[in-house]
Amino acid sequence: MTARQEQHYVCISCPIGCPLRLVHEGDQIIEVEGQECNRGAKYARQEFTDPRRTFSTTVPITGAVYGRLPVKLSAPVPRQAIPAAMAAIRLLSAEAPVRLGQVLLRDVAGVAGVDVVACRTMDRVMITPSDDPSSAT
Repeated sequence: MTARQEQHYVCISCPIGCPLRLVHEGDQIIEVEGQECNRGAKYARQEFTDPRRTFSTTVPITGAVYGRLPVKLSAPVPRQAIPAAMAAIRLLSAEAPVRLGQVLLRDVAGVAGVDVVACRTMDRVMITPSDDPSSAT
């Protein structure tokens, strides 16, 4: 028989940040307490059984007014898949035009249904020789 153990979390599902206490025996959850809303218990159960994370970053883009395009994951990935997702995104680049929500990479790190999507629309701009700082005489 496995002894009861406790895990402690701080809920990030809403701005309150409730301190949660999850009691379990092995992988069997006995109780969750400390939440002020119904999202807290759900968060603690998810964090205990299958912790997932999401993140946003930027990738290089050519042909746009800015040189970096903000991107994000369309859904959380298992925590252990984060290094592979970051490595895949590090190799990614875009070319304008790009639309808000456009998928730039499907199934990132082999996680089905989790895509890298653009967080901003960036139209293509034409750089004239007078706009290009490298053409200064």
